[in-house]
Amino acid sequence: MVKTGISLDSVKNNNKSQILKILQKNGAMSRKDIANQIGLTPAAVTMLCNDMMEAHMILEKGEMKEQKRAGRKKVLVDINYDFKYIVSVNIEAVDTSITVTNIRGNVLVETKVHTRTDIEPQLFLEELAKEIKLQLWEKELKLSDILGIGICIPGIVDRENGVSIHAYGIWNNRVKIREILEKHIQCPVILENNVKAFAEAEMLYGVGKQGNNIVFIKWGPGVGSAIVVDNKLYEGNQHNAAEIGHYIIEPDGLQCRCGRHGCLETRVSMFALCDRIKEVYSKENTPVLYEETAGDKNLITGELLTSWVENEDNGYITRMDQTISEILVGAIERIARVAVNVMTILAPDCTIVFGSMLENASIYKLFIQYCTKYDENYTEKLISRSNLSDKMAYIGGTALIAHTYFFESKNHIDKSPNAL
Repeated sequence: MVKTGISLDSVKNNNKSQILKILQKNGAMSRKDIANQIGLTPAAVTMLCNDMMEAHMILEKGEMKEQKRAGRKKVLVDINYDFKYIVSVNIEAVDTSITVTNIRGNVLVETKVHTRTDIEPQLFLEELAKEIKLQLWEKELKLSDILGIGICIPGIVDRENGVSIHAYGIWNNRVKIREILEKHIQCPVILENNVKAFAEAEMLYGVGKQGNNIVFIKWGPGVGSAIVVDNKLYEGNQHNAAEIGHYIIEPDGLQCRCGRHGCLETRVSMFALCDRIKEVYSKENTPVLYEETAGDKNLITGELLTSWVENEDNGYITRMDQTISEILVGAIERIARVAVNVMTILAPDCTIVFGSMLENASIYKLFIQYCTKYDENYTEKLISRSNLSDKMAYIGGTALIAHTYFFESKNHIDKSPNAL
């Protein structure tokens, strides 16, 4: 008869996982305080902590500062965030970021390469693998020092099989990213949609640690979103979920990169805004921009728009042409309207927004004003900007690997035939 039940190692490693998650959420704690939180005896927690200290996963941080009392002082333990390192890769339409971090997300190495869409995806990924190995070599890191590689990409992703199904604006066909990279770098690879990965990072490192049901909205250069229900990322049918960038706002509207017509992205993405600005661009309609670009509309690019929103205290955005201001305000209104519709349907505990467009204080303020206009309940009490926005280029990939290969219990298990 085949034995069934729970493996002893599974129980042990599940308890280790709980300890790591508690330390991640609360910071350094004593073994006794950990025991009180997870319902184990102090002796059991001490044995588990000893195992993890021997493996260098946690370390002692010294005695707890507390009022004078009889007996031994509590000794704090905390996660050893330098236990292993993580390679995070963020593939966008223009550039691809490569960052090496520790488990907390502190950066050791960061660089960018141009996203080559003029060659076959496999050739670009082979070049990417070479660049990753070069960055590790320059930092004298071995593959054994690496916990894994987290890859973030826009569009529809089959995470289980490591396949990019449709990376909007990058590749239109299915690309077996995990298979290609693992062939060239003998290291675990996880692939995920960039907004979902950022949502996972918020749950692990950011304000998302305090919420159960959360909506995430990204604006810039495209529009993306993710939904967390009961602290878990919601995965829809055929790997689709919360694609608000492809919420149809105009029947028979402009064709979108996804193939449909009238999607939100056709009006508010940076590519769409550039096209709209080029349509009205002239010495008469846009005199300030015309002078800044020396009459060359080809200089109106996503990079130019990004520089506008990132330099809000000086530069073009402070003296923007009225015609272009109207285009931008229209885009803000549209994305706010769709956001309110999504929040009305889902009624989340909070909504977290991020992306280069919403990092601009003036744009964010107007976005909130429109949200409140459509529903007075949607103020900054329910909508907030992410505190991780300055880490957007890498924190999603870091979280994918840290969560799966460090904090999850199934990945601490030494395979054993013993079962109850």
